[in-house]
This record gives sequence, C-alpha cells and structure tokens, in this order.
Amino acid sequence: MELTFECPRCKMIDHVHGVESAAQARCSHCQAVRDLRSEAIDDGALAGCPLCGASDVYIQKDFPQSLGLAIVCVGFAVSTVFWYYENPIPAYLVLLASALLDMILYYRVPNVAICYRCQSQFRGPGSNPDGRFGPFDLAIGERYRQERLRVEELQRRGDTVKSSPPGPSADEDGR
Repeated sequence: MELTFECPRCKMIDHVHGVESAAQARCSHCQAVRDLRSEAIDDGALAGCPLCGASDVYIQKDFPQSLGLAIVCVGFAVSTVFWYYENPIPAYLVLLASALLDMILYYRVPNVAICYRCQSQFRGPGSNPDGRFGPFDLAIGERYRQERLRVEELQRRGDTVKSSPPGPSADEDGR
C-alpha cells in the first residue's frame, strides 16, 4: 500500500511505499520525519490513518475531477455544434460517446482511500479492506474542517495545539 501525504513543514507532497512495514514517513524535500502508527494497519489492511491516527477514512475514485469535467464539457460543446447545424443524430452520438467514456473510466479507475483529518491518500491492496470505508460523508468532513479551522486559529494566536484523539468529541458522545 502507498501513502501520499503533505509535509506539514514544507507543504510539499511526498510518498511512502510499503506503508504496512514502514515505521516513519520522511519528507524527501525537507527531511522532516513523522512517526507512523502501527495500530492503524491491521494484517496489511488499513484500519485508520497511520499518519494522524484518525479512524475516519473515505473512498473516492483516483481520477482528477478536472479531467472528468473537461470530458463532459467537450462532449457538450461538440454536441452543441451539431445541434446548431441541425444534425441531431451526431449530437446524440457525441453525448452517448461521452457517457460511455465516463462509464468506462468509472469502472476502470481504482479507488483511493483518503483520511478526513490530514487528507493523506492510500492506494493499493489493503486500502479498503472488505469495503469498510464508504464515500465522502459531509457531516464527518465538516467536523474535521471545523477542527482544522480551530487549530489554525490557535496557531495564529500562538497557543499550543495538542492533538486530539481520534473518534467522536465529548460533545458528540453526549457528555
């Protein structure tokens, strides 16, 4: 399994191949080292994020959204030209071809698992064991977005930030 992460020090993207057996993630740009949590990988399968410890991970297609949008826009533009020249059959064929290309890409492109907290990406065998992780959940994503905003605000004020444990906060437990 491969881990793709953003270095907190230099903000560059880096990779760790064979994250199941790695103990640390080292940035090849600034040489910053971060320890990986071994409990986040259980028998070669992802159970949580080994970088930040969060157990919330979601799945999405490992495909650039901008390219998918470009395919749709080009299909629409070409179809519009055919409609302008009053050729409905080629216009429909272009739209059908765009939809078929989209469907083929959907089934051929693999999934990537992404951590809600640190946005690290996990690719390869073991990244979604037994379909454990689902698609992006807006409520969970918003919880982690709010957490990032609070951390940034504390850092701007110069306060120290203590990493919170993964899982629901005290407010969500009803305590």
